[in-house]
This record gives sequence, C-alpha cells and structure tokens, in this order.
Amino acid sequence: MKIEKYTAGFGLSLIVTSLLNAVILLLKETNEGIMNGMKAALGHHWTTHGVLVIVLFVVLGFVFSGTKMGEKWDSRKLLTCIIWAVIIGGVVIAGFFLPHLKGA
Repeated sequence: MKIEKYTAGFGLSLIVTSLLNAVILLLKETNEGIMNGMKAALGHHWTTHGVLVIVLFVVLGFVFSGTKMGEKWDSRKLLTCIIWAVIIGGVVIAGFFLPHLKGA
C-alpha cells in the first residue's frame, strides 16, 4: 500500500530518532564532558536530551518528506522498520541500565 510523503518522511524520522535516542543516552551516560555540556545547555541533561530528540524528529521528518525516499516505502515496510527500531533502541537502553539496577 502506497503511503503519503509526510507519512513516509516522519516514519523514517521516527526510525532514525528512535535509534539516535539510544545513542545519545549511551554517549551522555558514558562521557562526563557530554553530560556536563547537556546539563549546562538547558539546565538538566534530560531536558537537553528530550529537546534534541524532538527537534531532530521534526527536522528530519520534513527533510525526508521533501525527498523521493518515501516513494520506496510502503506501509508494511515502514511499520516493520519502526517496530524494529523501537525494539533495538529499547534493548540498547535497557541493556545499559539493567546492570545498574542490581544495587537498587
């Protein structure tokens, strides 16, 4: 089933930002310089993290919507990739935090 360009564009953006969300988390939690920079930017690292992910989602959504990339995607393929991106991002985040929960 063919999908509209904004559906494809923002679906692709969701895939990318879901994975990048996990990467940003790993970077800030393992690099004190990045963590301190994110704290300084907006007062708290989670605030900066959230703003980065939301802005990236919106910008990439419009960028991808303006390209011909969406023509190669159908609803099933897009949904499958979204599901896998969310699963992979969730596993990466859970995998990072689970060892830290043992002492809690």
